Amino acid sequence: MVKVPISKDGFYFEAHQKLRPVDFATEGVYVAGAAHWPKFMDECIAQASGAASRMLTVISKDKIISEGITAVANPDRCDGCGVCVGCCDYNAVSLVEQANGGSKSFVNAGLCKGCGCCVASCPAGAMEQRGFRSKQIIAEIDACLDYPVGGE
Repeated sequence: MVKVPISKDGFYFEAHQKLRPVDFATEGVYVAGAAHWPKFMDECIAQASGAASRMLTVISKDKIISEGITAVANPDRCDGCGVCVGCCDYNAVSLVEQANGGSKSFVNAGLCKGCGCCVASCPAGAMEQRGFRSKQIIAEIDACLDYPVGGE
């Protein structure tokens, strides 16, 4: 439901064992206690305190600043196939019903982490990342190809 990784034994994996021991890769979801792995009660309490403290760093702020690089859907090119919805690990992409009965992709910028999976999977080319639009990437490639090799 919240898209968090589970081990073969049925326990949850943290984002990073040393750097983010109570965080998941999914933002806003934290792990504590026996859901992580079997452990003693004092370890469960310590980890729960850490998860609560980590959560307070998020909810104590007035505003949450999202990632600068997010995907965006071009409704003129989108055919509503839904491939982008299925590949998004963060549930940031959804299909929105249109007045004509069709569907178009919509990206929730607050949930999007800018990974680019939806951009790579879109068969119609309707999805693009801000800061990494197709025209910009093609211009970079053209500039590299026009540059003399070896500085000659």
